[in-house]
Amino acid sequence: MKKSQNSFNIGLVLLSPDFSVIGMNRYAREVLGLAVTDLGKSVFHYHTRKSHSKIEYLMQKSSEPDPDMPVAMIIDVLNKALMINLSRLDMRQGSSESLFAMTFIDVTEQTEAKMNPNSGMVELKKFPVCYKDSFLFLDASSIYFIQSDGNYCKIFTEKRSYHLHLTLNNILKRYAGLHLFRVHKCFIANLQYVRKIKRIEKRQSILIFNNESIPPVPVARRRIKALKKALAIQ
Repeated sequence: MKKSQNSFNIGLVLLSPDFSVIGMNRYAREVLGLAVTDLGKSVFHYHTRKSHSKIEYLMQKSSEPDPDMPVAMIIDVLNKALMINLSRLDMRQGSSESLFAMTFIDVTEQTEAKMNPNSGMVELKKFPVCYKDSFLFLDASSIYFIQSDGNYCKIFTEKRSYHLHLTLNNILKRYAGLHLFRVHKCFIANLQYVRKIKRIEKRQSILIFNNESIPPVPVARRRIKALKKALAIQ
C-alpha cells in the first residue's frame, strides 16, 4: 500500500450556482485541453456521458450541509484516471447563492491505470480509498473482500477496512486482474485467500478465508457453480 504523495498538481474548476464553468486554473486547462472560450458551459459539457451520473452525485453531496465522509470519485478523461472532488464555497454574509469548486488530481500513475481498448475504460491496479481525512492507494492483492455499503463500498484487508466510492460493478470493470470475483450481490471476494466454501443451514453457503481473523462472507446459490470453476482455475 502506497500513501498519496504531496507532489500532485491540483486542477481547479470554479462553478457558478447552476454548475456552469466560470473559471479554471492553468493545470486544469492543460489536462482537460480546454480553451478560455469554452468557459460558461455546464460542467456536463466537459465530461463524457458515462461520467454524468457520478458528477450528479457529487453535486448532490456537495450541497449537503454535513457530508458523512470525503467524497471523491475516479473518472476517465483523455485516457487518464482523475480523482475528482466537489466542494461548496460559502460566500460573504448576505449572499444567497454559493459557488462550487471542483478539484482533481491525476492519479493515473499512482493507480497504475491503463486504458482497456476492448471496454474503453481505464482499468486500475490500485484503488484510492478513504482513510481518516485522506486517501491511500490500496493494492488489489491486499484485499480479502469488498462489501457494498450504500453509496460506497467497504474494502476489508488483513488489518483494517476502508471506504471506496465505486460500485461493485465498477470495481470489477476497472480491476485489471483475475482474482476478484463477485460471490453475492453485495460481496466481491479475492480468490487468492479463499480456503473453502462451507454449507450452513437452510441451503446457505459461506466463503471461509485462509486468515481466521477475516469474517466469512455469504455466497449466492446461483454463484456457487461459477465460483467453484473460478477457484479450480486459481
